[in-house]
Amino acid sequence: MFGNRVVVRTFRRCYKIPTYEHLQPGNGIPGLLSKDGLKVAWFDRTELYFKMLRSSLRSHEDRPLESLIYEFAEIPSKKKAFSYASLLYNTSFAFSSLRGSSLPLITEKPGFSTLLNPPLLSKTFSTEPLETECGELHQALIESFGSIPEFKTLFLNSNLGINGDGFTWLMARKVPQSTSGKLVSFDKLFIVNTYNSGSPLLVEKNEYYSKLERKLNEDQTNLPTEKEILENAINKAMYKETSAYIPLLAIDASPKVWLHDYGMFGKSQYLDRVWESINWKVVGNKLPEQYKPTEFVF
Repeated sequence: MFGNRVVVRTFRRCYKIPTYEHLQPGNGIPGLLSKDGLKVAWFDRTELYFKMLRSSLRSHEDRPLESLIYEFAEIPSKKKAFSYASLLYNTSFAFSSLRGSSLPLITEKPGFSTLLNPPLLSKTFSTEPLETECGELHQALIESFGSIPEFKTLFLNSNLGINGDGFTWLMARKVPQSTSGKLVSFDKLFIVNTYNSGSPLLVEKNEYYSKLERKLNEDQTNLPTEKEILENAINKAMYKETSAYIPLLAIDASPKVWLHDYGMFGKSQYLDRVWESINWKVVGNKLPEQYKPTEFVF
């Protein structure tokens, strides 16, 4: 009922909007979004993002969204195309892991008083990445955040702190490989917020550029040498292959997702229902092999 096999609907033989078996027109997401709520949150938005992306591109060649995001990130004239490619990628990623739950839909929208309720840190949940079903993911979360309750609290509160559009991501930090093989490994999990059309694919790249800019601003008297300029250019060109975060899970913070069903004061309740709706097997399948450093014994 809540399968996640990807189906594809095409438009004029060019870009493709991913659809999922658990997201069907005329239906909602059980326990999370009503029929009308899902229409606003998913169908209307992805249709708009697709149309705006297509209108901002001259070429109709079929290319992955990731390719467009990387290519257009540093081209000012492609800012519009980058924004809609990123929004389409982010929204699709966030909804791909939602399977729904057995809980009934909320029938009464939360009022202002719910904002005064303190957050609860419970040690058991009806849905969580269980050690028996998602062993590697469960262990990685424990090692990175201390416990599943601590991860849940940090993850949901990070999203709650986003005012407006944005996404909260669970990311695996990719370990640079010294070999030419295609195996990918990670060493730690992180929680990252992106805002508006910001892309998780560029998180560390943005950090690298920010650090480089701060370093140059700190000492403007020493101009970089020709060799340093060349080295910086090489580092930027090699960035994508040597260092990156791998997205595993995302929560959409946009009011366009939760306002229809949860009302002005219902974001916290929406986030609780998102947690109950996560398909942890889908998340675990995105997890690469964990890097284990060599231990030398003397």
